Amino acid sequence: MTTEVELKLALAPAHVAALKRHPLLLAAGKPLRRNLLSVYHDTPKLTLMRHHAALRVRRVGRQWVQTVKIGGGATGGLHQRPEWEAVVPNATVNPALFDAPAVGALLTPARQAKLVPVFETRFWRTTWQVQWGDAQIEVALDQGEVRSGAHSQVICELELELKSGIALAQKSSSVLALFDLALALAETIPLRPDPVSKAERGYALFLGQLASPIKAAPAGLRADMSVTAAAVCAAQSALGQLTGNLAGLLDDRDPEYLHQLRVALRRMDAALRFNLHCPALAALRTELRWALDTTSPARDWDVLLTHTLPALQAVSPDAALDRLMRAIQSVRRAAHADLNAALGSARFGQFLLLVGRALLSCQQASLVAAPKPRMDTLMAQAHDLMAKQHRQLLRRGDGLATLSDAARHRLRIAAKKQRYLLAFVAEIYPQRASRAYLAALTSVQQQLGDLNDLAVAQRCLQDLRPRHAWACGLVQGWCAAQTPHLLAQLASAWGGVEAAKAFWRQRA
Repeated sequence: MTTEVELKLALAPAHVAALKRHPLLLAAGKPLRRNLLSVYHDTPKLTLMRHHAALRVRRVGRQWVQTVKIGGGATGGLHQRPEWEAVVPNATVNPALFDAPAVGALLTPARQAKLVPVFETRFWRTTWQVQWGDAQIEVALDQGEVRSGAHSQVICELELELKSGIALAQKSSSVLALFDLALALAETIPLRPDPVSKAERGYALFLGQLASPIKAAPAGLRADMSVTAAAVCAAQSALGQLTGNLAGLLDDRDPEYLHQLRVALRRMDAALRFNLHCPALAALRTELRWALDTTSPARDWDVLLTHTLPALQAVSPDAALDRLMRAIQSVRRAAHADLNAALGSARFGQFLLLVGRALLSCQQASLVAAPKPRMDTLMAQAHDLMAKQHRQLLRRGDGLATLSDAARHRLRIAAKKQRYLLAFVAEIYPQRASRAYLAALTSVQQQLGDLNDLAVAQRCLQDLRPRHAWACGLVQGWCAAQTPHLLAQLASAWGGVEAAKAFWRQRA
């Protein structure tokens, strides 16, 4: 058995030629180019997929190699999993060749008898051997397709793999070397972490699963974690959500991808603020702010076109509104084109790689730290930050009825920060204790969000007023009519925040 450790990166086909001309790869010498065919097998009930395993037979030159991969995971494009290999005479699988107990427990004789091909990959692999510090890294460019029946999907990706086995992988500097090499390549070529393996793509094709936006999942905090470990855990969860929605956003116009990507950025910001004393994480907040600012304009147009104007059109249909919406669709397409250019840029790819590297570095540092922090350290940090942000929230809401649009926006940001922080630390508190506070925050954020949508609508329409004066006037009047009702709802919700108990003072 060996442990596969690789950093998988998405690469646009348009940048393949530039990658091949990169000085680091030119210095590595002439690459090796091979045509690879891999056939993946599973039972009719997809037993291996359900156990997070994959069994394939790959033709490498004139030789067939059988491989089993079990478990493992991907964080920021870094895939680590145990694998077993055996040479076989042809494309027929023969799992009996593996004597590992883990493989035997999964591929029982009964399951072996039911194995059938489910999908295949065909691609050209171009490889360079790069010495980076103490690490020997194979850089592999894969170009081809994954196919299941009549369905196929293009493969164009870069894999950086440690080639010295598990002993090298256990050295922190060796794993970090994967990120360092990727960052060096990404200075001039747009590369971004890719959390999806070829096997996952193949199973999705086999099942006919369409990609969909990925929502936040529990980070998995434990009470015995140190502050750094908790921040890393939460940020890794956010990074997974971010990279999972990025591909969909670049390929699909569903506005929910952008919404969930921004949620991931906010969750990451909450995790970084929780552990600002770690320099590697604190240094990322500037780029995180740039990412949030970059995604904001397109999100504003999404909300206006898919939420604000349809609500008005439902109660007051008008041909002028139809013309206005068509004009907005054109502006929205341009905003998304600018957004896709930014998200597909070398800068954004480097940002994601820097996040992955920083999280890995902090995680490794926390594992060797001594003495191990007690549970109270995490609780104390949560108490201090929750209390600080709650006081700031109350200050922002002082004189709520007379706040300007800009002041309400600042209050909304404060409420959003507190809610994301609460989502981060809620796992270490009794659920009953935080439920009322979360409900109050959610209600306030909803009302503030609706008010902000009205303000954004007014701002977005400024440039369109000369050509669509009547429709913009309708929107302005409707927004003015909605505001008093929303302010009344906000005042009611705000009372819940003011009356909320400081549950974070309790102990889990």
